[in-house]
Amino acid sequence: MRNALFTVYGATGFAVAKPADFEGVANYLLLSKIGLGFCGYGAKTVVEFPEGDFARLQIGLKGKAGVILGSTATIPVNEQQPGITPPGQPTTIVFEPGFEQLILRIKTGALENALTTLLGAKPRGSLVFDPTAPPKPPTAQLLRELIMFLANQLNSMAAQLPKSMLQELEQALIVSFLSAHRHNFTELLESSATEPAPLVVRLAEEYVEANWARAITIEELASQTNTSIRSLYAAFKKYRGYSPMRFAKTVRLRRARQMLLEGNPKTSVSQIAFKCGFGNLGHFAGDFRQMFGELPSEVFARAQRAR
Repeated sequence: MRNALFTVYGATGFAVAKPADFEGVANYLLLSKIGLGFCGYGAKTVVEFPEGDFARLQIGLKGKAGVILGSTATIPVNEQQPGITPPGQPTTIVFEPGFEQLILRIKTGALENALTTLLGAKPRGSLVFDPTAPPKPPTAQLLRELIMFLANQLNSMAAQLPKSMLQELEQALIVSFLSAHRHNFTELLESSATEPAPLVVRLAEEYVEANWARAITIEELASQTNTSIRSLYAAFKKYRGYSPMRFAKTVRLRRARQMLLEGNPKTSVSQIAFKCGFGNLGHFAGDFRQMFGELPSEVFARAQRAR
């Protein structure tokens, strides 16, 4: 068990209150964007984890545990209350005797990409979760049911789910996680779904979409929307959480990705970059990787192999 915790789960510390009474069981399956596992302990066990590039959600099935984040108070985990460990946060987890749980781990990049998709462009700043805030009941219950469904399907000896369905389930879990647990973009995420953006924002977005093939200046956007640059920035910040120029770059990056996915042998990565308004190939590759988690050359090569 110690070896599995260190090699599979990435633990750095492991201690058992009464080693003679220790019993443990664990398994873990890694998918493309998430990991799902189960573990249970017969004796009180303390496990330490370093900071990781993922968020961890503990779904209690039986008994109780506690999550200690840094110097904060212990956050209880049981059948009624899940526990969350934000990305980049070292953690100590205290498992009481008889505790059993499901563990969901979601890569930070997958969370950020999903948030970008939901908001329409990459927001300013890093995604930061509040582990002490209680989850929102309706969405948290949906998330739990999705996790239980996926666990049952993966544990079944019957025919396995098709790859496409697994990918859809992964995405549903990620979106549900973002909706169920409070973070620094929660209010923006909720307002973008309920409060319509003002006309100036919509006009700017429509203009960018219609002129995606070239680099648009902020002065041009302000002129087209008949507003000041300051007012345009303020409207985007309030209703979108990002600047108008970040939105313009996001649109061009998405168009570039669409072209790369076509894998057209008569074109190249550099030609696609220039066609989408990117004059610096190094900056294009860096921005593309930051948004999609891979280089444009990797996407293009994969698309060509699939033709």
